[in-house]
Amino acid sequence: MTVTAALKIGQVATQGGVSVDTLRYYERLGLLPKPVRTSGGYRLYGPQIVDRLAFIKRAQSFGFTLDEIRQMLSLETASSQSCGRVLEMIEDKLDHLNHQYEQIKRLRTELSMYKAECERAVANGQCCPVIEDFVHSPPRKNGLRGKPGKPR
Repeated sequence: MTVTAALKIGQVATQGGVSVDTLRYYERLGLLPKPVRTSGGYRLYGPQIVDRLAFIKRAQSFGFTLDEIRQMLSLETASSQSCGRVLEMIEDKLDHLNHQYEQIKRLRTELSMYKAECERAVANGQCCPVIEDFVHSPPRKNGLRGKPGKPR
């Protein structure tokens, strides 16, 4: 790498929109290649490292974990086998998101029922039915207690 093409860690962090600590962390995780070091110990990166950071940030924005991103980066060749593995990863991520979406919809429905119960209790000067329900009902399988919407 020529000295003029080399970027110091602060320059890479600025251009990549991450902190210096994040760069070091990504390096430890193997997401970034080990940089060349100067005789003084300074890290020197090639300009392509900024593209690698953009890839990492873009993959994170789609909910991929750093481990999943590391797996993708190991498939950098543009072969159909690599693309097939990325397709599997995307399908897994979509399945996970669909499951989370269903959980969120159920939680939203239950919280809306609890909200209505609280509004009735406030209007009638009663004790909070949600606190009573949480205290006196056993935990349910999905983590919520009791059963919202039951008459009091």
